[in-house]
Amino acid sequence: MTLDAWFCCFFCKSKYAPFNCLIKELSAHCNEEKCWLLFRENSGLQNVTFFDEGPSCIRDECQTTLTDITRMECFNCGEHLGGKIVHVHDRHPIIREGQYVVQLTKKP
Repeated sequence: MTLDAWFCCFFCKSKYAPFNCLIKELSAHCNEEKCWLLFRENSGLQNVTFFDEGPSCIRDECQTTLTDITRMECFNCGEHLGGKIVHVHDRHPIIREGQYVVQLTKKP
């Protein structure tokens, strides 16, 4: 039996990321309103568009790493969803090029 669970845009409810591609929660980026999640490369994302952005720091429990990320938005409503890591400047045990960092909104 295959699980067909997806993360959906908080605003328009379009599904964009399959649950089974989730790697971990980036707890250093979580608060009462938002949480950042790390997804593996080749996740099968859909209903998203990408735009050039630039450098960004990503933290997990043990390390901060400098990355270059392209901005990822919902194709249907334009809401910011996260980004795709296109370059990692530091060695990191978990964060790799090609992975996705997704912002999960907990409250409106």
